Amino acid sequence: VQDIYHATNRLVVSAGIRWDPWLAPSDHMNHGSVFNMGDFQNNVHSTVFPNAPAGSLYVGDPGVSSKYAQNSLWQFSPRVGITFDPTGLGKTVFRAGSALVYEWANLWTAQHVAQNAPYATLISNAPVNVPLSFVNPFANGSNAGTQFPLPPTPLPNSTFYKQSQYIVFEPNFHPSYTFQWTASIQQELSHGWQFQIDYVGSQSTHVGVALPLNPAVYTPGSSTLGNTASRYLLTLANAAQGPYYAGGGTGSALISSGANSSYNGMIATIQHRLSSTFTFFANYTWSHCFDIQDAPGDFASTTVENPNNIRLDRANSGYDYRNVVNSALVVNSHFPMTGWKAMVLNNWELAPLLTIRSGAPFTVLTGVDNSLTAIGTDRPNVVNPSAIYTGKQLTKTTAGNRNYINASAFSANAIGTYGNEGRNSLRGPKYLQLDGELSRYFPIRENLKLDFRLEAFNALNHPDFSVPASSSITSSTFGQISSTTYGARIFQGAIKIIF
Repeated sequence: VQDIYHATNRLVVSAGIRWDPWLAPSDHMNHGSVFNMGDFQNNVHSTVFPNAPAGSLYVGDPGVSSKYAQNSLWQFSPRVGITFDPTGLGKTVFRAGSALVYEWANLWTAQHVAQNAPYATLISNAPVNVPLSFVNPFANGSNAGTQFPLPPTPLPNSTFYKQSQYIVFEPNFHPSYTFQWTASIQQELSHGWQFQIDYVGSQSTHVGVALPLNPAVYTPGSSTLGNTASRYLLTLANAAQGPYYAGGGTGSALISSGANSSYNGMIATIQHRLSSTFTFFANYTWSHCFDIQDAPGDFASTTVENPNNIRLDRANSGYDYRNVVNSALVVNSHFPMTGWKAMVLNNWELAPLLTIRSGAPFTVLTGVDNSLTAIGTDRPNVVNPSAIYTGKQLTKTTAGNRNYINASAFSANAIGTYGNEGRNSLRGPKYLQLDGELSRYFPIRENLKLDFRLEAFNALNHPDFSVPASSSITSSTFGQISSTTYGARIFQGAIKIIF
């Protein structure tokens, strides 16, 4: 439902509300499972698959539906916007608006749930640090023997194997929603020029994040890398049933909707409308984007450092390019000439396109599971902030030479702790890209002309370096940049007959 109200000839208000319910997708074949921690601790097993590990429940068990997540019916999206012309001349316009919008959860996320055992299975070779046996690949982790292929329709007495991966939704999973707001001023200038400045902001809630269902628990004085398997959360809670669930950051996962993100940005734009000779557009964006986890598109493993406090990962988004400049110009030559001068100088078109932006954010990792949680995303301590950047970008073959950042500026986090380095706290090299196009029309007769075109990508052949290839302080190539975000200069040409 929406309406537009013309309050005066200078003020227009539009408002509306949308009912946007989310119906969780269901699996027609009832594939998938849920996990109930209370049932796991009380050793309650499924009545559908009695051999399933405690806590894993299936369609047919009490309270389990084929949706595996709750519907969210009462989702209403209100929105409002105003436009105000303070002078009534149509040359200055103030605009503002806000809206609450809901996002549909990624449908392919549910396919992981539908692959939980016994419908499919992914088995890890645990305990940690035990070599793989090629004679019996499942011996160390699952004692599964030969188990593939799985039957297309699992039987009630299906066998369940240890260290299988289970990916489940949290019981109160909720689709994310975003509150957006914007305000802008548009000013028409003389001779076809226009200036505009915008403020754009948003806050997203119930953002999806994958958490480890079975992380390792650190106990001071007794925890080591060698006893990780015995310290998994579910193993400690139920020693007989816990080993059936793969542990760590890439093992079993809980898809949660407990993350959030925010964005604030200023965009200043100046442009010249298309005329017979040229059009021009340029803008500058200053923005800051926070989140806890960059949208992975899929949820099969966790990226947060501490699953017990995911706010430690609320920091610069991986998409947070703080300063961005874009500029485009199209110039046509139409001189009042005749004869050979007109043939040489007229009908040319030049169109450069320039992009400049801040370096991409990136994170330094310890490279060792010093937190002893088996997540594998420990960050180190920053011991010398002033010595992080070397001022160099190129990589040479000599180890330690021409590093972009210094390993000496960091130290490994102490056993059982997390480092003080923030997620995405470092910045890669700046980006500069100039593309261009030069073309010429050769009129032959009224309905026939020849179009010659030459295009250049990365016309300056400027190397735009990526972030360092290795982010682990234990790596021999730590801090070295070995690639670019865009290739070398490319020219391409074309001739086209237009008739």
